[in-house]
Amino acid sequence: MSVFYSIKKLLQHSAVYGIGHIVTRSINFLLLPLYTNVFPREEFGVVGILFTYIAILTIIYTYGLDAAFFRFYILEEEGGDRKEIFSTAFYTILFSSILFTTGLIVASEPLARLLFSTESLQLGIPIPRLIVMSAGILFFDALSFLPFLILRAEQRPIPFVILKFLNVLFNVGGNILFLVILKRGVQGVFFANLCASGLTFLLMLPLIFRHAGAVFSRPLLHDLFQFALPYIPSTLAVVIMDTIDRPLVERLVGLEASGLYNAGVKLGMFMSLFVAAFRFAWHPFFLATSKQENARQVFSRVFTYVILACLGVFLLLSIFLNDLARLSIGGFSLIGRDYWDGLSIVPVVLLAYVFYAAYLNFLIGVYLYKKTKYLPPITLAGMVGNLAANFTLIPLLGIIGAAWARLIAYLIMAISLYRVQCKLYPVDYEWGRLIKLVVVVAVAFFAGQLQAVQSHAVLKIGVVLGAALFLVLIGFFEKSELQRFKTLRLRIRRPKPPSL
Repeated sequence: MSVFYSIKKLLQHSAVYGIGHIVTRSINFLLLPLYTNVFPREEFGVVGILFTYIAILTIIYTYGLDAAFFRFYILEEEGGDRKEIFSTAFYTILFSSILFTTGLIVASEPLARLLFSTESLQLGIPIPRLIVMSAGILFFDALSFLPFLILRAEQRPIPFVILKFLNVLFNVGGNILFLVILKRGVQGVFFANLCASGLTFLLMLPLIFRHAGAVFSRPLLHDLFQFALPYIPSTLAVVIMDTIDRPLVERLVGLEASGLYNAGVKLGMFMSLFVAAFRFAWHPFFLATSKQENARQVFSRVFTYVILACLGVFLLLSIFLNDLARLSIGGFSLIGRDYWDGLSIVPVVLLAYVFYAAYLNFLIGVYLYKKTKYLPPITLAGMVGNLAANFTLIPLLGIIGAAWARLIAYLIMAISLYRVQCKLYPVDYEWGRLIKLVVVVAVAFFAGQLQAVQSHAVLKIGVVLGAALFLVLIGFFEKSELQRFKTLRLRIRRPKPPSL
């Protein structure tokens, strides 16, 4: 199988799963104009902080079983063994989710006092009630977790996308109902999410009944946990790095600054969506591709293309950031005027996700040789670096210090995992090409930030196109790549023959 054919297959799956994930996560952007134009910074800060804790607890609810489930399920032959794998994992999550949710509901009031500052508690928002609703969200999301993995493992992207799209419709509809019509304030956000999670779980029930059986294997559960448990601290560390900056900004700067930072991070999540689209397709792709003779060559070229795509997104969003934030939709700007001061953090957040994309590329050896023991120290090092940078930089730089702390954490993780990759599964990456790419993008980025360029849309477009042209001139693209691009362009432009 050729390199280009393998990459084409990866792109197809990334596009489909990416659409599904982007549809789901696009709720952050669909509702961002509503939230930032309706909520004061302080109230939006509370929303962001509570969703931070939901993201962290999601890892606890699911035990990091996604990695283990993928490996055992994909490599297992069709039949009863797959049903045993699903049933064992699902019943385990069901039982523990009941326990965790009950505990959160019972302890909602002391948790509110523990997790939120006095400033937050004095806003008049019923935070214990929000914690109870969050427990319900976590419960239904945990039960939908494995069915979504089934769709990915069996390469059924269409149902995956449809279910994700319905989840977004439920969530957006619920937000409009509870915020705009019923005027429920911050509570409305969590009512909407709870309804969306519950309805999505109901839609998953046929899939659950089809794959679950009256079977539970303790030895299999032991094998699943043995593979998955190292992922809990590592995955938890990644989630903490991605979310803990909001409550830290609240504690070190103030609740208003936390709301401002929350809005800026959501704009930076454009890159997160792009990287997640790749991540969804990447794991099953490299597990299957590793059996090919030219696997290492494929992985090397994938890395080049992924970094090229990420830096392209980074350059576009950074140069057109102000235009995007001020884009008016029905009288509302994408980001409310009161939140424009937080735009300075967005390029740093975008760049942080580029290093996360590199980290994902270096997971091959860890997966193939079951060396998950390397992940906890790597991700914990990233988390420690993140926390140290946050406590150092936030008091000095404010919210942009939190953004730099995120970048530092992902850089630590990428470098550390690359060193492990070189030992377990060395790949000859195209570093010469990547250096050319980084230099060109860096020059174009700083040129795009000049006041003269920011004042004229034509100059912004010129900077982006100039960067692409310069990459061609300095030989970044190989002749075979340019030829394939030319062939693709001709196919697009060639008119279809008239039907008879």
